[in-house]
Amino acid sequence: MKKVAFLFDGQGAFRPGVGKQLCSMHGQAKEIIEKGSRILGYDLVPHLWGDEAGDTVNRTSIAQPAISLVSLAYARVLKELGILGDISLGHSLGEVTALVYCETVSFEDGVRIIQKRGEVMEKAGGMGAMMAIINLDQEKLAKICDEVSKQISEPVVIANINGPNQIVISGSKQGLKKVAQIVAQHHARAIPLKVGGAWHSPYLNDASKEFAQFLDTITFKTPVHKFYSITEQQVLTEPDSIKSALKKQMLAQVNWVQAIENLKGLGYQVFVEVGPSKILKDLTARIDPQLKLASTALYTDPKELKSYLDTL
Repeated sequence: MKKVAFLFDGQGAFRPGVGKQLCSMHGQAKEIIEKGSRILGYDLVPHLWGDEAGDTVNRTSIAQPAISLVSLAYARVLKELGILGDISLGHSLGEVTALVYCETVSFEDGVRIIQKRGEVMEKAGGMGAMMAIINLDQEKLAKICDEVSKQISEPVVIANINGPNQIVISGSKQGLKKVAQIVAQHHARAIPLKVGGAWHSPYLNDASKEFAQFLDTITFKTPVHKFYSITEQQVLTEPDSIKSALKKQMLAQVNWVQAIENLKGLGYQVFVEVGPSKILKDLTARIDPQLKLASTALYTDPKELKSYLDTL
């Protein structure tokens, strides 16, 4: 089997019911959710597929641990099947999940990091919003964001570069409204996103500082598996470098296009999304349709994914 890159989902992958079928079929997955719940201090199951699941998407402090633990549950089942990521990366929250998978921190500390990240981001929520811009050149969009920022004296920035035709911006609601009006004149679409705040932007400055202080209480180790940092756009191996990158991660731009192109340059052609959605698989396909792509979310049983990978 060729070298495999694991892609870990961001918060946007959450849907009520995620992980339920996996946990019903695989005891190892159920163990991950139960162990994570004990560390979190509450039972995560009601927020995944129980009575509280409908509101989880609106609670960043719960949605982030939910997605990360379900993704790690998938990774645990894949490990039992002999499928390991030769290199791992993630989109936004997924970058933290990738760190836990790579054993850069202990499972316990990893859950605590994810919980803290969700809490500080939720506390900062409401100060802004995010919007996807479809079919507009990145350079033109950056110029528009700069112009609007100067007009309203509030930052509007490119937060995520998800694909050749999809860029996500963060800013105040006033700023995003102005950008939407301008991009419409360029025959581009602006789609408001249902998120808790202006992620990956200066609106998270205070949250980022609090998160960085918390990270100083955590011991980081050399990764067991290769870890690719989208924050730094390179493979990181030194614990101090990884901690430093994570401290600024929630403010940094997520350039998914550059990450995939860089991994291609490192010889990776097989990418497996490890989590409950196929969002990253689809984004990566738009970057290069020739890549071999799969997602755990597309298989009723991960054993079927193993059969596919064995043919490559």
